[in-house]
Parts: sequence; structure tokens; C-alpha cells
Amino acid sequence: MSTAQGVALPGRYRLVSHLATGGMGSVWRGRDLRLQRDVAIKLLAERFLGDDAAVRRFQREARTAARLSGHPNVVTIFDVGAGPPGEDGLGRPFIVMEHLAGGTVADALRLGAVSRAEAINWVAQAASALDHAHRRGVVHRDVKLSNLLLDLDRVVHVGDFGIARLAGDDTLTEGHAVIGTAAYLAPERVLGQPATDASDRYALAVAAFELLVGARPFTAGHFAAQAQQHLEEPPPRASRRNPALPRALDEVLARGMAKRPEDRWPTAGAFAQALGDAAAEARRGRRATRVPPAPARRRPGPAEPARAPSGGPPARLLAAFALAAALVSLALALAAGGSGGAAQRAAHARAAHRSAGGRSVSLARRPAQPSSPAPPTLSPDTLEARGHELMLADLYQRAIPVLRQAVAAAPRDSLTYAYALYDLGRSLLESGDPLDAIPILRRRLGIPNQTPVVAATLRAALRAAGQEVVGAQPQPGGGPRAARGDGGGAQQGDGGGD
Repeated sequence: MSTAQGVALPGRYRLVSHLATGGMGSVWRGRDLRLQRDVAIKLLAERFLGDDAAVRRFQREARTAARLSGHPNVVTIFDVGAGPPGEDGLGRPFIVMEHLAGGTVADALRLGAVSRAEAINWVAQAASALDHAHRRGVVHRDVKLSNLLLDLDRVVHVGDFGIARLAGDDTLTEGHAVIGTAAYLAPERVLGQPATDASDRYALAVAAFELLVGARPFTAGHFAAQAQQHLEEPPPRASRRNPALPRALDEVLARGMAKRPEDRWPTAGAFAQALGDAAAEARRGRRATRVPPAPARRRPGPAEPARAPSGGPPARLLAAFALAAALVSLALALAAGGSGGAAQRAAHARAAHRSAGGRSVSLARRPAQPSSPAPPTLSPDTLEARGHELMLADLYQRAIPVLRQAVAAAPRDSLTYAYALYDLGRSLLESGDPLDAIPILRRRLGIPNQTPVVAATLRAALRAAGQEVVGAQPQPGGGPRAARGDGGGAQQGDGGGD
């Protein structure tokens, strides 16, 4: 039996050092003596031991994490249970999870060890985890930088699902209390409305603002005043707070923090993709495309025709031209065998690499020809983005041929080639064809970019094929490299506090 400050655990676990304390409990670095590996052990605070609702909430965190297991950007749960009874006859509930030695994103920001590219990459990784949770009926309800944990490769893992809501699960009694952190609280939550996927996306946009600017958008001294700011004040422009940021990011972040849930980005991946696109446009020295306004309570449709400026062509003529151009684009998309697709390429981390987005691909408009036009040649980027979207929608059989085309067309020294290889290998694995996935993933492993991600997926394919898990370690090879910084803190989350 391992003890520390009166804490008793089963004999296979030994507490090593305290990492963090939050509202629900504490987190310790521990050692699994049976498997000889470092772990993080979360303990319910002693004051909650006699509180049945708190114990159920703590146990629900483990069930929630198990429901999301397998995603590379969600903290993995290894074990859950209760320690031997103490003098009061109550055992201390505990959760054993993977130990992430890179600290939290909040730690990294405090240390000043975050580049803009890495910040956007981290947002994309967190977005992938949130979209994964939302597709499975889980709302996190407490997205914040201290709940984004880093491993030694600086890959984000979303943790602390202790106050998450599961669709179909019994609701824990919270009275009329608003659970979450005021600095990241969506306006509808301030009004006491239930948390939704859109509430998580709002909090992610606040976290992205904080990462890029170095400070939160609303900074009133009292939590109630902060909540009021979220409810009433428009979000500040990031480029005004930090003049080094491109203005193109302002509209992306503003839509992410829209007051009405329906005005926000439709998925976390769409927000992360737009953020990355705006930053990329600025880096290339071109004026970024203006972010389209969110649709108001209706499904997105064809682009509205632009209004004619004063002195320009009549509005009717412009509308007719826009309609004709839209029909030509639609015909070209149908000829290519798709529905227009969406170009998604946020940074891919571990098994997902990137998260999905919603930006529509712009096809070049061609003048009508008297004879039937030849099918357009799609770029490797467009093919990879279309295949990635199909993969994220679990349409693996449709994704595979598109991704094979992307692999064949992409330059071998490009990130598009690396992305397409990984997505193809993952789609083959998910479609039940691990034997075909293995050589693809081995080839991808030769590119020194996100190697822990690829290695983990390759190991999964080897296991699925009934082979020994060998040869799944990164090998030297040529290809694009992803820049990453060093540094980070030493904490494993905040123990579920506010």
C-alpha cells in the first residue's frame, strides 16, 4: 500500500511527487510498479469523500475519458478505483492516467516559450479532440489552457473531463450553479443555459486569443465582472492588443467568440483551419480573404452576389454573372466526383494530425466552351483535403481512392504528401485493411514530422494485423519537418479546479 500525506492506494501504485491541486482534487506523479512506467494519479479531495454527488462526478470523469479513448489528443485513462478504507471507512477514489511531462499550455505561455505557429498548431490539436468528443455526445464544459496538457514532443492532450456532460447520462445535481472558468465562459452559460458544443468552441476561441495575444480578451478583476464582459462586450481585436499579429486573425477570432452560438464556427476544426489559413496568408505577404459572416439560423448556401460599387455595372448584371459562375463551379465539382469539398489542413497531431474545417474550395472559373470541357485537374492539396474530410466523416472507402490520388500527385518533399500518406494509412486501417495500411504508414514514418503520431498508428495497425509490434519506431528519412519549440512546465492539469 502506497501512502503520502495519509493517502492510501493499491500496492501496484506508488506516489512520487505532487503536481497540482484543483477544486475537485489533486494530481500526483506516480509509478505503476507492475508495468514499470510513470503515471499521473488524480485523487478526489478528502473533503468530498462523503459527498455522493462529488464521488459520482469524479467517477464519471473516468467513464467520459474511456468513451473518448483512442484519440491521440485526449488524455488516456489507465485505471480507476478506490484505495483501501481509512479510519472513516471510506476509500479515496483515484484515476490513473498517462503522465504528460511537458506541463500545460498555460505553463508554456507563462514561460514565453510559444511561437505563433506552435500556438495555432496547439489550437488545431485541441480542436481535433473537441470535435471527437462532440461527435460522441460529450461536451467538455471547461476548456482552458491549463486543461491542455503537453507531452515531451509538445503535442496537446485535452484533459480534465471531470465536469463534462454526456448525452444520455444522468445529470448531476448542480443547482443553478454555472460550472466552468469565468475567463472562458460563453455568454449563454452566463445566462444559465446548458453547455453545448458551441460553448466549448467559444472557450477554445478565448484560449486561442490568449495564446496569440499573451492575455485573455476579458480581464475584469472579479469573476462576475468577467462573466458580464463575455455577455455584453464585443471581443477586442487581437491585432490591437498585439500589433505583431496580422489583422486577418481578428475576424476569425471574433466569429469564434460570437455572442450567439449559431454565429460561431460550425466545428472546432473549422475555426482552427480558418485560424491557420489567416496566419498563412499573412506570412505569404498577401491580403487574407475576408472571413464570411456566419449564416443566421440557416444552412450555408451559395455565395451571395456582391453589391456593385457606385459607378460600376448594374446590380442585376453582377448577380447574373455570379449565378452563372456558381453554376460553372458546381458543374466542375460534379465532374470531379465531389460536392465541392473543403480544404482542411490544420496541423495533424498524433493519430488525427489535424482537425476538420469548413472552408470551401475555390475552383477556377472557366469560360463556357461549345464542346464538353475536360474534367478539371485537382491540385494535390485539394485532393488531400477532400480525402481528409471523407476520412473524418468515417467514409473510409470513399476517402481511400481520393487519398491515393493525392499521394501520387503531391511532391515528395511537401507536407501535403506527408498528410496524404498518413490519412491514407489511417483510412485503410479504419476500413479494416491493416495489412495494406502497414506499408503506407512505414513509408510515412520515414518522414521526420509528427513521428510519435505515425508510430502510434502503425503500432495499432500491426496489432490489428496480428503482427508483433516491432519496427514501429521513427527511422531516419527525408521529408518536411515541423518546427517546434522547447520548454514547458511541470504540471499535469489543474486537478479539476476553476
